[in-house]
Amino acid sequence: MRVEVGTEPGTGVEPLAPSGAAATKAGVKSVASGGTAVAGAGVETAAPGGTAAVGSGVGSVGPGGTAAVGSGVESVAPGGTAAAGPAAPLVRATRPRNRRELIIAAARELFSRDGYANAAMSDIAAAVGIGPSALYRHFGGKQELLHAVVTEALDSCLAGLYPAGPGELDVLVRDFAESALARRELGVLWQREARHLPAEQYAELTRRLHAARRTLAGQLTAARPGLDPAHTELLSWGTLGVAASLAYQRVELTSPDLVARLMHRVATSVPPGLGEPRLDAPRGTLRHRSRREALLAAATELFAERGYASVSLEDTGAAVGIAGQSIYHHFASKHDLLATAVHRGVERLWVDLAEVLAPARDHADALRHLVWRYIRMALVSRHLVTVIATEAEHLQEADRLRTRQFQRDYIAEWLQLLHAVHPAMTPAEARVRVQTVLTVVNDVARTPRLATRPGIDRALYQLGCELLELETGPLPE
Repeated sequence: MRVEVGTEPGTGVEPLAPSGAAATKAGVKSVASGGTAVAGAGVETAAPGGTAAVGSGVGSVGPGGTAAVGSGVESVAPGGTAAAGPAAPLVRATRPRNRRELIIAAARELFSRDGYANAAMSDIAAAVGIGPSALYRHFGGKQELLHAVVTEALDSCLAGLYPAGPGELDVLVRDFAESALARRELGVLWQREARHLPAEQYAELTRRLHAARRTLAGQLTAARPGLDPAHTELLSWGTLGVAASLAYQRVELTSPDLVARLMHRVATSVPPGLGEPRLDAPRGTLRHRSRREALLAAATELFAERGYASVSLEDTGAAVGIAGQSIYHHFASKHDLLATAVHRGVERLWVDLAEVLAPARDHADALRHLVWRYIRMALVSRHLVTVIATEAEHLQEADRLRTRQFQRDYIAEWLQLLHAVHPAMTPAEARVRVQTVLTVVNDVARTPRLATRPGIDRALYQLGCELLELETGPLPE
């Protein structure tokens, strides 16, 4: 999961420990530890960390809450967000006390599907079946609502990390897989939308995420006492990356078993040695001679670090010493800059793929080399990877649709290779495995404490091969 923080926050952060609660007069029969049942839901049970939505007629909710809606849409990657399928309309609240939960549920779906910038408060109100004035009685504005949505998703997803006892790795991955699947939107909400929050709110949620990561690391250490601290850090972030990957695919998963198996595979991996992070390594001093390329490189970095909406053309020009109308000699608009960056990144993936396929001995050899090439690209071009993952929603419609199609076609190439290696693997499982590899690599590439460790490319290569059930073999040249 993306956290661009050089060092972890200090101690003293309280973990997101689960706490059970049941609303009165809700028709709730039982709520286990950590479960939350919302009034009027007609819920039979809510297991640890579970949340049942209002008016859903839900028979039971597993640890972590309600399964995400929207199925049948093919996954897109790397970093691409699939548009969810048509969602069932939310039932109008019959009790005023339920409306806050209904609003959060509607906003969670719209923010994750359409993006924060593209979801209006009127859209959210209409999805709940209320007028805008009723919505504003619960939330003072869209940013306040976003904070509630991200906080709820973070709490619900990470709740599965806490019930397991020390060293109970099987219990841990089972519970976490269930809670992650229940809030599968978290990856998109955190990586793409949370940047719209005020700095202090984003920092607080980041501290809570780090606290959860330390809890996971403690569990790995308890289960594997001899595990090197550097490997503990990588594998704990990698396990979180499995959870984050669920947001970028709409494969129908009726059971958390596959997710739990992938989390277990990451948690029990034995990667090669890693060096100390080089956070203070000096940046290169060489720059593009071409003004156009310098502008494109500066814009890509600014979009990745601050978000497209927060960067102006003047900011981009100032970064390379160009001011005023001179920018328009190279790019027609800020949209033009973004589209050029995204398209260049996507085309680079296709060039890498062609260079992998040409000399490959067989499908397994090609897939191993493709994993390696993708890792090298992501580590070297982390800003480009971030822009593709988080800013493509800001493309104009034609560019956005074309980018999504490119991404689907690229994923199809991975799936064809994987199917040839494992013909018995179901298409759904293959998609989940491929997206998991891409997301874990992306997240590590965008986390400086991991990306700057010597040997991280070899460790990711081994992890990627294991997630795809490939023999690792010699490191590709």
